Amino acid sequence: MDSKTVFELRNEAKNLEGISKLNKLTEALNLAQRLFSVEPYDEWIQKAFAYTLIDLSKYYIFNKNINQAGVYYNQLLLINFQEVDDIIESQKNFLRPKIDVNYTEVQKAEELSKNGNHRDALNIFKKLITENRLTELHHEAYGWVIYRYIKDKENELTSIQVRTFLRDYIDLKNERPSMLHSMILNFALHYSKDHSDFNLYNFFKLWNPLNLRNEDKKKQHFNDKEIPSLISRIFREFNEKDLSIDIDFLIENTDLNIGEDLNTWECFLDWDDLNTSVKIYTSTQKVLDLLREPYFWRLFNAYKENKKSELWNVFNKYNQTFSKYERSKWHSEILSIAERYMQETEEWRFLDFFKIWNPENLLDEDWKEVKKDNKVYKPLAIKCIKKTFEIIKTQNKEFSENWLIPIYSKAVQLYPNDEWLLRENALLLIKNNEFESAINIYRKLVLELGDKSYIWNEFSSCFKNKKDLKIGMLSKAIQLEKNEDFLGDIHLELAKTLFDNGLIENCIVELNSYKIHRELKGWRLSESFIEISNKTKNQNTNLKDNKSLYDKYIPIAELYAYEEIDWTEVILVDKWKNEGKERIAFTNGKTIDFSIGSRRFGLLKQSSIGKVYKFKLHKQEIKKEVEAKFAWMGKTTITDYKYIPLIVDKSEKPDWSILDDIYATIDYINTEKNIIHAITTDNKEVFFPKGKIQLQIGDFIKAKYYSKKVKDEIRIELKDIAKIDKENAVVHFSKIIAVIDGVNKEKNLFHYVGSATVQGIIRFTETDIIPEEGKFLEIFYTSKKHRTENRTIIKPIQINETEEINPKLIKSINGILVLKYKTSGGTVDFYDLDEDDMSYTSPDFGFVGDFYVPKNVLCENKITTNCNITATAIFSGDKWKIIKLEKV
Repeated sequence: MDSKTVFELRNEAKNLEGISKLNKLTEALNLAQRLFSVEPYDEWIQKAFAYTLIDLSKYYIFNKNINQAGVYYNQLLLINFQEVDDIIESQKNFLRPKIDVNYTEVQKAEELSKNGNHRDALNIFKKLITENRLTELHHEAYGWVIYRYIKDKENELTSIQVRTFLRDYIDLKNERPSMLHSMILNFALHYSKDHSDFNLYNFFKLWNPLNLRNEDKKKQHFNDKEIPSLISRIFREFNEKDLSIDIDFLIENTDLNIGEDLNTWECFLDWDDLNTSVKIYTSTQKVLDLLREPYFWRLFNAYKENKKSELWNVFNKYNQTFSKYERSKWHSEILSIAERYMQETEEWRFLDFFKIWNPENLLDEDWKEVKKDNKVYKPLAIKCIKKTFEIIKTQNKEFSENWLIPIYSKAVQLYPNDEWLLRENALLLIKNNEFESAINIYRKLVLELGDKSYIWNEFSSCFKNKKDLKIGMLSKAIQLEKNEDFLGDIHLELAKTLFDNGLIENCIVELNSYKIHRELKGWRLSESFIEISNKTKNQNTNLKDNKSLYDKYIPIAELYAYEEIDWTEVILVDKWKNEGKERIAFTNGKTIDFSIGSRRFGLLKQSSIGKVYKFKLHKQEIKKEVEAKFAWMGKTTITDYKYIPLIVDKSEKPDWSILDDIYATIDYINTEKNIIHAITTDNKEVFFPKGKIQLQIGDFIKAKYYSKKVKDEIRIELKDIAKIDKENAVVHFSKIIAVIDGVNKEKNLFHYVGSATVQGIIRFTETDIIPEEGKFLEIFYTSKKHRTENRTIIKPIQINETEEINPKLIKSINGILVLKYKTSGGTVDFYDLDEDDMSYTSPDFGFVGDFYVPKNVLCENKITTNCNITATAIFSGDKWKIIKLEKV
C-alpha cells in the first residue's frame, strides 16, 4: 500500500457520517503515519498525511471537540514540507482561528520569551491558565517558555522554583518525543550536577524513558568534537551521584534500538568468523552497558589514583548490582580489570568476585585469543579460570567451588590440547571427589606426557583406596624424575602410602631418600616427614633402595593407565648408533613405524633384529603448515601422524612372522656390489645383499617384507629370504591370456599379444610350444620400466598352452574383401588396375573394413578379386589382422 491508498480512504470517508466517517479517517491516518515514519520527506506521502490531518481537524471542529482538533492541527504544523503547497497553507489559515482562539496572545508570549522577556511571557500563560483558556494546542509553546526561562535564570532561581517549573512542564500534554522534551531532560541533567537535592533518576522516570528520540540514543558531533549520547550522559550521572535506581524499570522502559539503522554502535563485525559476522546488541544489553560502563571508569580511576579502599568497594557494589543481569561487553570489561587489578596480596578477592560475577555471563569473544600489536594474548575466560584455580590451590579449606567445574569443562572443549587446562580440570575434579572423571582426563594426558613425572604424581591422587595403583603411580613419578630437588613431596606421599599399607621397610627407604637430600641442600625437614618418621622410629631396614618395589608396581600402574589402548605387534627391524647412543626401529610392515633409544624400556636392552614385540602405542596427530600446490593459494595445513610407544611386552610369535609374505624372481645380480635385483609379484623392483643362499637369474624367492621411507622414497625391505621352486612361486605373479599373432621361422621366434600394453617376443628356445597364429597361451610375467627409454619391459616367466580364449583378442567377421596392389606409384585398389595388368598381378594385401588381410592368407585361399567373405581376426597390438577366411 502507498499514498494512493490514503487518498482512496479519504474519498470513501466523504460519503460517511458519524463514527463510520471517523473510523475510515482513522484508518487513513494510521496508514499515512506508517508511510510517513519510513519516508518523511516524500512529497506525496507528506500531502496524504497532511490532508488526512486536515479532515480529522474539521471532523472534531464540527463535533465541537476543539482540543482534539488542536492535536491534529499541531501535527499538521510539524510536517516539514520541502515546497509550499498553497492549498494546504490556505487550509491551515482556515483552521487556525476556528481552533486557536488564543493564537494572538500565545504568539505574543512566544515573541516575548524569545526576546528574553520571560516574566511577561509567563504572565500571559498564567492568565490563560487562570481563565481556563490554555488548550493542549499551546502546551508546546508554554513548554518552550518554561525551558527558556529556567535555562536563562537557572542561577537566580531557587531549587524549589526550578523543580516547580519542571513539574509544571511534566504535567503538560505537548508532543513527546520531541526536541523540547529532550531539551528539558538535558537541562535536568545539567542542573543535577550542581544541585544534590535534585534527584535526576526520579525526574527521568516522570519524564518517561519511552520518550527518547533516536537522536538521544546516538553520539552527536559539534565543531568536530564527539559528544556522547544524551542517554549515556544521563546514566553516567546516575552512577556519579550514586543514585538508587531500578535497573529492571530502566531495562523495561528504555528502548535503545534505533529503527533499522544498523550502525557501529549497535553491532560489530567479527572478521575471523564471517559465518556469524553481524552480532546485534539487544536493547537490554545496550541499557546494561550504558549503566555498567561508568562503573568501569570509576574502577579505572580509583586504581589509577591508588584509592584501594574505594576500588574494592566499587567492585563489590558493582557485583551486588549487576551480577544477576545478562552478559554484555562492559560486564566483561569489568571482569578484565578485576583480573588485572586483583594481584598479589589482593588476589584472594578474585575468587568470590568471579563467582558472583557469574562465569555463565562470559561472552563468546571472551573465549577467543586476542591479537594485538602482532602478539597473541590468552582469552579473558582462560585467564580468569586459571587465576581462580591458583587461588583455590593455595587454600587449605574443604573444596566448595563446584561452580567452576562446568566452566573448566567448556574450556577443555574449546582448547583440548592445552595441557594446563586439562590438568587443572582434573585436579578440581579430584578435589570434588569426582575421581572417575579425573581418571579419564589423566588417561589422555599420559598419552602425550607419559614421560613427565608430575603427571604420574597427580594421577596418583585419584586412588585413595587402591594401594597398588597409588604406589605404582608414585613409583613411576620417582623413576622418571632425574632431579632429586623435585621429588621431596613425592617421596613423602609414597612413604605415607607404604606405611598405611604395612610396607614399613619400603617406607623407611623413601623417608631416608627425602632426608638425605634435604640435609644435603640445607633445607628444612617438613612436618609431614617428622610425623611419619615418628611412626617408624623404632623400625629398621636392610633395603638399600626400592628398585624391586618400583619394578613390581610400575607395570600395574602403566597397564591401568593404558588399559583402553589395544596391543599392537611390531618387529624390531634395525639398529644403529646416533651420537654414540643406540637406537632401534620397529614396524608392523604397513602403516606403523617408529624408533626409540634401546634403553627406553628394560625389556629391549638385549633385543635382536627380527623379534616380535607387543606395544601399546599412542597415535599422535601432527599438523604442519606447508606451501600450497599453487602459490596464489598461500599455505595449507596437512596432517601427519607419529607413533609414541607407551609400554612394551614380549610376544610368543616367531621372528618376522607378523610381516606379510612376498614373492619375487631374480632379475639381475650385481656381482661387483653383491646386490641382487628382483621383481616382485606386483612388479616392484627390490634390492637385497647377496647372502649365503645361492641364487641365479630366473630363480624365485619367498620373503617377509616391510616398507621403509628413505628421504622421499618408499623402499621395500626383504627379510627372512628363502629360495623356492618355480611351481610354488609362479602362481603369485601376474597372468594374462595372450594370442600368437605372428611367427618368424627364419629368426626362430614368435610374437604374442595379451593387451595393448602386454605383448612381446618369445624365442623358440624359451619354450617347447609349437607356435601357430591364433593359438592362445597362458603367460605368467613380470614388468619393469626401461632405465633409459620411456617404455615397459615385459618378461614372461612361464608359458603354457591353454584352451581358454581371450574374447578381447579374437573376432569373427564378414564383409567385402577389398584387394590392394603395390605399384611403383604407390598402392591401388583392384578396380583401379589396367586390364593388361590384371592377368599377371596378384594382390599384396587386402581389407575388410578396418581389418587387415595379409598376402599369405590371400594366397592360401587363391583370392584374386574382390569378394564377400567370412573370417577370423586377431588383435595384433595396434590393429586387427585376419588369419582365416572363406568366400561366401
